[in-house]
This record gives sequence, structure tokens and C-alpha cells, in this order.
Amino acid sequence: MSMHRCFTLILCLIFSFKLSYSSHFLGGTITWRPLNASATGSPVAIIIIQTTSWNYSSIKCTDANIKNGASIPNVSSLKNVTLACINNCGNGSIGYLNNITVIPACTGFSAPVGTTVGQRSDLVYLAANDDFSVAFAAGAWCSLTTVIGGNWSLAARINLVPRSDNGLYNNPPVATVMSPINIPYNKTLVMHIPVGDADGDTIRCRWSTNANGINECASVCPPDSLPPGTTIFPNCTIVIPGDNVTIEDWFAVAIMVGWFIYSLICVVFFL
Repeated sequence: MSMHRCFTLILCLIFSFKLSYSSHFLGGTITWRPLNASATGSPVAIIIIQTTSWNYSSIKCTDANIKNGASIPNVSSLKNVTLACINNCGNGSIGYLNNITVIPACTGFSAPVGTTVGQRSDLVYLAANDDFSVAFAAGAWCSLTTVIGGNWSLAARINLVPRSDNGLYNNPPVATVMSPINIPYNKTLVMHIPVGDADGDTIRCRWSTNANGINECASVCPPDSLPPGTTIFPNCTIVIPGDNVTIEDWFAVAIMVGWFIYSLICVVFFL
């Protein structure tokens, strides 16, 4: 079966309640959907949604920032960064990428949790049958225990080939996870990722990979990024052993989530 659409969700799971973060970025998602679920023909209006989490001690949004739609502060290094095409880049309407930045507006924050959340939505018009992948990839993550460098890739595969069952454009699935997450030491954590699909399709999960010319996870690809014995099940349940770690350990896990006929979303966790 073919796998057509994806977004990447990245979050951090940590083994310490008092771990000092060594980076600003704490994860996020890129997803998209047709503006009109019943649309046919070309061009196709789609909304690309980027949601990211940041270390509150470095990226401090305020209620006033949220009210005014202000961008998150202190991310000047991202000023000229845009979504980059990473696969099938000669296809269709790639030119829109030059206009989509990765800097989000402030949408929420929690000083006690230590997290700031930002989101941006961009409306673009693409051609029917477009099929390509984009990503926000960088390397200023936390210092990972099992991976040198901690580079990440937030990727999305945008496929506008109409569905064979109803002739409409597919709605990719969605997933929601808070970040960061604390894992109790020496205990097994059983975590189910909340997922949904507007088309009512059955959702499945698998580990992300960096293969076949599509980099779904950069250097945070399982199993090398995970504690030994971490397991994923098709129903999007992850079993994470809490033994053999210390309170300073950071791990990463990248997951693909989707209906493996039409839709695919990519999920990356940090442990």
C-alpha cells in the first residue's frame, strides 16, 4: 500500500523534573488540510499549519503577545528560514515555499511547565495531483543521550492526488501531544498518542525512517535514539522502559502516523 501524506510531530520526554534545557526548541508539528473539504479541480487551496513548542526561560510569550498575534521572541536565527522541499521537488507548485517562514505567533505558554507554544497558518494554492514533501529541519535541540548532535526534521508530505473512493482531496490525520513529558525513573510508561482523522480513516503508527530519499527524522530516528526495549504498536501506543536511565537523560523517538493507503503523519518524541 502506498503512503501519501504526512506531518511530523516532535516532542520531548524527559526523565527529570528539574532538567536544565540546553536548547530553545522543544518540538512541534507540521500538518495541512484542504481549505474546502468538498473541493475538486485545480488550483487547490490548502492551509499549512506549523505548531512548535519552545523553552519558556528563553522564549517568553505574554498574554499581550497572544492578544496581538505577535511572533515568538528571540528567534532571530530563524528569520530567513523557510519550509524547504525535500522530495519530489520538481513537481507542481513548489514556488510557494519561498514565501512560508517557520516563525510562529505566540499562542500559549506555561511558566510552571516551562513551555511556550507558537503556531502559524499559511494559505497556499497548489495544482491538482501535486505530490511533494517539505520540512523544517535544524539542529538546536537538547543534548540527547543516545544521539550526537540532536538534529531534527519536521516534515510534511503534501499529496493532492484525489482519493479513489470519493474523488475528493484527502484530509491528513492529526495528533496531539504535550511537550515536554516527564517519565518516572525505573518505571515503564505506556503512552497512547491521541490521533484523529476527519475522513474517518483507520489510523496506524510506525517508526519514522531516513530512507528512500525522504528524511522523516534527521538524527533522531529510532531505534538508535531510544532507550533499549522501547516498543511501538500499530494502534499508536508506545511502551517506554524507564530503567537504565538517569535524571539527566534525553532521548528522541520519531513516529509516522496515518492511514497507510492515503494519509500519513510523522511523529517524533523525545524521552
